[in-house]
Amino acid sequence: METTCALRRAGAEDEVGGMSLQLHFEEMPGYLAARFTGVGVPEEAWRQSELIVEHCKRTNNDRLIIDTTGFEVKISTVDRFILGERLGIFANNNIKVAFVSRPEQIDPQKFTLLVARNRGVTVETFTDFKSAEEWLLK
Repeated sequence: METTCALRRAGAEDEVGGMSLQLHFEEMPGYLAARFTGVGVPEEAWRQSELIVEHCKRTNNDRLIIDTTGFEVKISTVDRFILGERLGIFANNNIKVAFVSRPEQIDPQKFTLLVARNRGVTVETFTDFKSAEEWLLK
């Protein structure tokens, strides 16, 4: 089952002819996949953490892949810190999280993961879906 949520800031215009950030959910065997697509700012994505947790609860999933490969965003070190903090909601709800991102989206120092892990989140990041799925399901 797949669900899509369009997430657009009121009055916002982006660089790709009005394309907004969208969040797609898909139930997979053993986990939930949440896929961000479109163009946006980091706050648009991390504000969706509660919605993602609610969808995990509703579908009875405690394992989650967040796919950002289709999401165009510029992210600063401060944004990475805030994202790591916001990921704490997954620890509070006992949800194991694997990110699938393009190599250029991943901070070589994995700062976001460090911040999230310091808040009790079981999280890892990958550049391919198969590796993320294998880690998540073990």
